[in-house]
Amino acid sequence: MGLNENCKTYLNELVAFKPEYGWGWTRLDAPEVRVPAQVNGVPFPFHCRIREFFDFHGELRGFVGRVEQLEHIYDGLLVSVSTRVVGTFNFTDNLPHCDIQLGVDEPSGDFLTFVSGSPIVNGFGVVGASLQHIAERDLKIGFGKNPSSE
Repeated sequence: MGLNENCKTYLNELVAFKPEYGWGWTRLDAPEVRVPAQVNGVPFPFHCRIREFFDFHGELRGFVGRVEQLEHIYDGLLVSVSTRVVGTFNFTDNLPHCDIQLGVDEPSGDFLTFVSGSPIVNGFGVVGASLQHIAERDLKIGFGKNPSSE
């Protein structure tokens, strides 16, 4: 369960994150506060630059980075992204479904999560080398396809 070691070639590079509706986007530090969202309770896709990768129990499980998307509601925030399902994933043709946390302070701990004391947004989505890779994945699995149009 994790990322392929080849993902490390993306260190200091931009990757795309497509937020998805599912378990919902929430504030971990204040669950009663609504999370800023742009459509259907989730933010628009964005890019983030990977600063470091982290292992958990001997597997490459995720990365820490910073959102770099001008005019995006989360531009400039730090992110901690981790795989959430069983498998070995990459950023080009077997994209990972991931949990994401966004915050202001540096993440810490074995799993590199944010600590309370500042706003912490929690959500779910898919990571790819580019938005094009994510769009190709969506087409491949039929995501967003209108069943009545067939």
